[in-house]
This record gives sequence, structure tokens and C-alpha cells, in this order.
Amino acid sequence: MSDTIVAQATPSGTGGVYIIRISGKKSSLVSKHILRKFLKPRYATYTKFFDFDKSVIDQGIAIWFPSPKSFTGEDILELQGHGNNFISNLLIKKILKIKGIRIAEPGEFSKRAFLNKKLDLIQAESISDLISSTSEISVKNSLRSLNGDFSDYINKIIDKITYLRSIIELELNFLDENKDINIDKNILNKIKNIIKYLKYILFISKNSSILNNGIKIVISGFPNSGKSSLFNLLSRKQSSIVTNIKGTTRDLIHNQIMFNKKLIELTDTAGIRKTKDKIEKIGIKLAKNEINNSNILLFMIDISKNKDYQLKKFFDFIKNISLNINIILIFNKIDLINSYSNINFLKNIKVIFISIKKNIGIKNLYNCLKIELKKFENVYQENIFLVRQRHIEEIKSTLKELYNGKKDWEINKNYEILAYYLQNSQNNLNKITGEVNSEDILNKIFSNFCIGK
Repeated sequence: MSDTIVAQATPSGTGGVYIIRISGKKSSLVSKHILRKFLKPRYATYTKFFDFDKSVIDQGIAIWFPSPKSFTGEDILELQGHGNNFISNLLIKKILKIKGIRIAEPGEFSKRAFLNKKLDLIQAESISDLISSTSEISVKNSLRSLNGDFSDYINKIIDKITYLRSIIELELNFLDENKDINIDKNILNKIKNIIKYLKYILFISKNSSILNNGIKIVISGFPNSGKSSLFNLLSRKQSSIVTNIKGTTRDLIHNQIMFNKKLIELTDTAGIRKTKDKIEKIGIKLAKNEINNSNILLFMIDISKNKDYQLKKFFDFIKNISLNINIILIFNKIDLINSYSNINFLKNIKVIFISIKKNIGIKNLYNCLKIELKKFENVYQENIFLVRQRHIEEIKSTLKELYNGKKDWEINKNYEILAYYLQNSQNNLNKITGEVNSEDILNKIFSNFCIGK
């Protein structure tokens, strides 16, 4: 934190403008040596950028943000010049010759903003989410998190827990007085209320994941049923290897595609079967895990080979997957039995008959997918915020503590034990906003940022 850091904030390459950001106590020295003058705070100044021998390297806009009114809370100087990698790199090399200045680590500007309390951890993470947003709605919801909407929600729950802890603390101090039964009932109602709020955030988190990564569609089925061919068809490119050898696909193969104006994370998986091949077994295990994390499952069966036996195996298989997954059962290779394409229902599961090789029934499949995707329309509303997996894990841990506290309270009415569970709950939520943190957690979060952020 004592070092002054420098990095290019814009992507490398040829473009209209580069932006170089310098943050720290030595920023004023950069202004002195490179601009050969000091600037009026927060005013864009058109000026020359000099080398140490007074020759001109470039000319452009310079802006001076003195501490504490800057993004990082430190002195910041921003230089904006002509977008040429050679020029920007040359300028950064000259700046690095000033003692005490070094290249910034990934995410270090945002990390300093967090450590200087210019942002909480949720807001800092939302900067990265905003940069990687893949749709208009995800941009808007990243901005909601950056503006503090999600932080406000978490802080309100923390306030509710703090207030409940204060009630319990008061009761602990007056245990010898007459007990008020209404107080005990009020405590239970407040615990239930907090649990309700946290469960709502978990509901939002599912939608948030879809906004970030796309609706998760997994293609599964038995070997040689046409899974990889369907994956290539939907991807509109040759991504998976297609052969008549069983067990060709052993790893998970992902593609992000746009389908019906929605972002889709499409995954091809290993064929489901019993095998002695160790590598294939690992692939099948990965496939099953991927299916349980999916939104839509496309399960494929080769209709030309023992249809009834495969159906039995299919229904045995889906007994062990999540009830929240939308399933489409696809009978492929109908050209081999001279059957026509159609859509049916089997035990409330939508069934499609197609031939990928002969391009039969593909339109029916597309229409069926469009109907399934309509079930996710509520995800694309503009009143949610983006939630990361790290946040979800902390919320789940908080809920676990609250459920344990509620259960013990209903049985024992023990104030000390309930206070213990509530403190653990509050600590978990504080980790989300960064009130409780460790260097390892911070390094993991900010290392995924780009250098100039």
C-alpha cells in the first residue's frame, strides 16, 4: 500500500485512446517529471507528455484527482493519449524509472479502493462483473450492485441480526427478573423473518447466475445417441468429436451461444453407461454433476436400438436428479426406422423425435427449446442484482447457523447458545461486504481482475 502503482486501464492494442492510471503518493512526481507542471484538481488539461530529456513522447489529456476524492482514495493521475501500444508502453517505462513506482497487480486499484473504504467488497466485485457482462440486463444489474443495492440488502439483514442480538444481550442481563413469554415468541418470529429474507436472496442468486453465465443446457444420454452431433448443431460449429465408437466424449465440452436472443451455456457430456474404463468413469461422474447444476437437460436416446430398455434406464436415471431441472427427451435417428418427426409427452416429460443426420424434426426441437426458455423470462427483469458464488456460499452458511439456532431455541430457550449462532451468522454476512476478511480471500477475489482495475 505504500508503493505508487501504474498500469494501462484500457485494453492493449491499436485504438483511439489509451488511459494510463497512476495511484499513490508519488503520483505528483509523475506530474512533475512527465507533464512538467502540476494540474488543477479534477479538470481535464490538454498537455504534452515529456521524456526526462524534455523530448515529447505524446500529447493528450491529463486529469489530477488528489486524495481522498479519487477512486482509490489515494492521489491519482490519469493520462490519456493516442491509442498506440508502443507509445503507452514507452510512457509507462519512463514512469517506472521514478523510484517507488511499480506496475500494479491485477485488481490492485479496486483492492485499494476497498481497503480505503471507498467501496465495500460487493461493490468492488461488481466492477469485474460489469466489465464481463454479456447482455444489457446484466450490465444494468451489475450497476445496481456497484451502486450499493445488494450491499444495502445484506446490511439490512445484518442490522436485523444486530438488533436481535441486542435483545438477547438485554435478556441475559436480566435473567433473574420475571420472564416475558412474549419476548421469547418475538425472538422466534424475528429469526424466521431473517431466514425468509436470506432464502429470497438465494432465489435471486439462481437468476443472477443465469444473467452472468447464461441458461445452462446440458446434453446427456446413452453412448452413440447423437449427443455430440446435437452439440455441434446447436453450436453451429464442429466442437465435439463425432464417431461411432462408444465413449468418445469423456470430458465436459462447453460453448456459449445465443439462442432466441438469450445467452446459453451449452455442455456436451460423456455417455451414461457402465464401464470399466477409469477415464470414462470420471467423465460420467462429471456429467452427472453437470446435469444436477443445469437448468435444462436434453437427454438423447437412439430410437433404433432397443427403445423400451433405454426408456427404462432413462427413468431410473432421472430419479436421482434435481426436480427443478426441465427435461426434454429426444429420440434421435428416426430415419433408421422410417418414422416421422413429432412431439409427444411421456409421464409429463416432453418428447421430441428427430434425425440430426437427415435434418428431420430439428424445427420442432428449436420450437420446443423456445418454449422451455420462456420459463426463464422472469430472470431478465430489471430489479435484481448480481450475486456471486462466494456470496451464495456465505448465505448458505448463515442459513445453516440460523436454522441450528432456531431449532435449539425452540427446544431449550437458551439465550447464550442462540447468541452464539447469531454471532456466527453475522460474521458470515460480514464476509460478503468485507467487514470481516482475510488476505487470502482478498487476493483470490482481486487476482481475477484485469491489471488496470
